[in-house]
Amino acid sequence: MEQKHDKNYVSVGFWMLAMLVMAIPCVGWIMIVVWALAGENESRKNYFRALLAWFAIWVGLFLVLLLVGLWPAIQQQIEGLLKR
Repeated sequence: MEQKHDKNYVSVGFWMLAMLVMAIPCVGWIMIVVWALAGENESRKNYFRALLAWFAIWVGLFLVLLLVGLWPAIQQQIEGLLKR
């Protein structure tokens, strides 16, 4: 029986390798960016782009919450500078 794979086919072996590589600190993030930008496989590229998008959302949310939590301290510093 002949198996025809389309260009967006991603094997289980690749996903196992990708998970192993992503578990390595620093190398994992570099490879996520590489896989998101390079290659012919649109399915794989879209998956890694989605990972980067989720990461950006979480970083943005963290920064907003950090800013909201620190806003009173920031405001005190500004007021202290203006009183001089």
